[in-house]
Amino acid sequence: MVELNNRRTVLEALKIPLEKKISSILENFPSFKSKKNSKTLYHYTDLHSLKAIVENQSFFCSNSAYLNDKKEYYYGLDLFKKEFEKIANDPKNDTSFNIVSAVLTELKEKNISNHFATCFSLEGDLLSQWRAYANDGKGIAIGLDRKKLIEGFENIASGFYIEYGSNNQLELVNNLIETITEYYFEHFDLILGLKSDEDVFKEIAQEINELLDKYIGLFKHSSFEEEKEFRFEMSTDKQFSTSLESISYRVGKNNLLVPYKVLKTDYAFEKERAKDDKASLELLEKNKKYRVKKIPISHIIIGPSLDSELNKQSIKDFLSKNGYSDVEIIPSEVPYRI
Repeated sequence: MVELNNRRTVLEALKIPLEKKISSILENFPSFKSKKNSKTLYHYTDLHSLKAIVENQSFFCSNSAYLNDKKEYYYGLDLFKKEFEKIANDPKNDTSFNIVSAVLTELKEKNISNHFATCFSLEGDLLSQWRAYANDGKGIAIGLDRKKLIEGFENIASGFYIEYGSNNQLELVNNLIETITEYYFEHFDLILGLKSDEDVFKEIAQEINELLDKYIGLFKHSSFEEEKEFRFEMSTDKQFSTSLESISYRVGKNNLLVPYKVLKTDYAFEKERAKDDKASLELLEKNKKYRVKKIPISHIIIGPSLDSELNKQSIKDFLSKNGYSDVEIIPSEVPYRI
């Protein structure tokens, strides 16, 4: 039986309406809201990865500390730290000071990312993206139906746009901090009166820390603004061995052993379950419920340094073989050759 006077139980329950408030803030934040009209997201990659993505119906989510922006995870973390430090230096009252100080202690103990991301762009034919992520122009950009892609992964990973502008970043960070801290200030007397062996400020700080952890990846340095990034993030809880078991490793471009998790479609999971049963596999292929949950590829742009005609035919045949019969294959318009 659930103890309604148990502090941990009530804190978990209180977090539900707060997360709805935060979702509303993000959905209505002007720079994010303006991007919702975009119909397509692009994933720049090489031909090896295209083959793997289609055949396995999955994307690799790399640990965010190992992505191209060396300071990526720490950039967002530092934004929150600096704003909490300002509040700690000029608190409204003792309760505010104690909660914020406890939050800062939690944030300062964060030194390793447990976030795993796979990244997309709103632009499908950018030279910088070809060079950085698509084998120096010898790869492809997979055009994906934005709405279907988000719906396909919404129960598995968090999807969000990246904010690059420093003014917008500060506005959003302060909006999130104010919403979260004011919420716990309002409920402080209730929380204080509940049973617990833990320090009340530490417990509230842990809840705030868990919430903030979901939004650290929203921010990147302005020098990456051209990427116009959307990403899916997954995370792990290192206290549970099942979370650690889901992590694999690959050798990255910069001779780093990169931790990653696999982001799979529902279709891929169902296919794995039915892999030893030919009849079940045939039924799965005919079942529209799961076929529409395949990765929603709408078109593919062939990189500027590839033979577009030869690759156009082989990519088209490959996709058709794997159940994609109406994908448009188009060449890049970037005049880049190596």
